[in-house]
Amino acid sequence: MKIDRVQIKNFKSLRDIDIKLSNLTLITGINSTGKSTFIQALLLLKQNEDKFYIQNKRALSLDGEYIKLGKKQDILYEEAYRENIEIALYNQENSTNIIFNNEDLKINLDINNNEISNFNLFNDRFQYIMTDRAIPSISYPLSDENIDKNLIGFRGEYTAHYLAKNSLQELNIQQLKHKDSISNQLLENVSLWLGDISNGIDISTEIHQDLEVNLNYSYKYGEKETNKYTPLNVGFGITYVLPVIVAILKAKPDDLIIIENPESHLHPAGQSKIAELCAIASANGVQIIVETHSDHFLNGIMIATKNKILKPEETKVYFFKKEQDELETKIDELNINSEGKIDKWPKKFFDQYENDMMELL
Repeated sequence: MKIDRVQIKNFKSLRDIDIKLSNLTLITGINSTGKSTFIQALLLLKQNEDKFYIQNKRALSLDGEYIKLGKKQDILYEEAYRENIEIALYNQENSTNIIFNNEDLKINLDINNNEISNFNLFNDRFQYIMTDRAIPSISYPLSDENIDKNLIGFRGEYTAHYLAKNSLQELNIQQLKHKDSISNQLLENVSLWLGDISNGIDISTEIHQDLEVNLNYSYKYGEKETNKYTPLNVGFGITYVLPVIVAILKAKPDDLIIIENPESHLHPAGQSKIAELCAIASANGVQIIVETHSDHFLNGIMIATKNKILKPEETKVYFFKKEQDELETKIDELNINSEGKIDKWPKKFFDQYENDMMELL
């Protein structure tokens, strides 16, 4: 089930925050203001979920599959004294408060109503796509274990394998079908959405001797088609955004996807197009949390709201900030209305363009 609300206390710069999540939640702000810390808190829970089912208290694992956070003093809010780290999740039917003891990081779990696995963070309906994604390469690794769980890896490193095995898979959400697609099949729709970023592109994959998978791109211009190119010979941004597109197109209602910087290495129109894709998925039941530095991505969400793809209440926008000489993260909640306008525009919230223009006048 979806996460409706998250409370975090004494985790790094998040001394005490309480934010509501919606279908689509945007986390924004300048560097080192706690955006990644918020996502790390969720990943820390995911990384330790196996310990939540053990009766005897076990110590928190800071360095693991999802994240590496170092030592206890690296994750405790600097001005905390004897306070514990607390992370609480809520939805309409469940709540859980997970406390990490300040002395030894032993886990104390308080679950109300139902099992923690009812949150979509703690099952195979969760996909995390990190900022540091798989780069262009001649070949990519295989992982039946991940593919069988409907996962493509944190870095998107198994995207090519997923497409090779599931190219004919039907989209779970029909609204994600590209306007030019003649079928609901995954690979065709991935190619067409990617084609909105790089016109005419087509994707093909081939598994070699169960050892690796090749990913190739070609371009169609009317009746003409180019040779197949490896990712090394196509723009960096194409391969970098491919896991984002696949993660969204393969999603089912009630899935949870966390994406860091989906705009990386894309031109402005491409950033806006990825925002549109996220908006369609979110409007049809996929919960997406996006950390972004892109005003073009934000504009894409505002346009999607104005165009009635998203309802205003289906989006939450948070601006993370720190006051001068303060350690603690403060958060402004911003709202997008039915006309696609934001109700307030805090200082340093995507205002650099206007500031630069004023300097040039």
